[in-house]
Amino acid sequence: MSSVALSEVEFLGFALGDCTVNLDQTSAKYLRVVHGTALELAIHNQFGAEYGGFWLLLPQITQLRRLPEYYSPEEAPLVEFAIEAYLAAQIREFGV
Repeated sequence: MSSVALSEVEFLGFALGDCTVNLDQTSAKYLRVVHGTALELAIHNQFGAEYGGFWLLLPQITQLRRLPEYYSPEEAPLVEFAIEAYLAAQIREFGV
């Protein structure tokens, strides 16, 4: 019988920071709106002033991923790609 160890670590989110987002030209035009929406959704000083900044937690990440719903069927995949590239770049810069 094998036992699977479950981790007690749970991903909460990350603080937004400066990062380089690698995108193709068609998706890059949506990066400004993705970043702006992320800032609007982010919670300022979520964990107190000593851990300041704008934090995206799982509920805000989920909301950000709904952004493509507000675009045409042709644009939605490009917005989705921009969001995922933005989140990946933020996580890379955060050191996760």
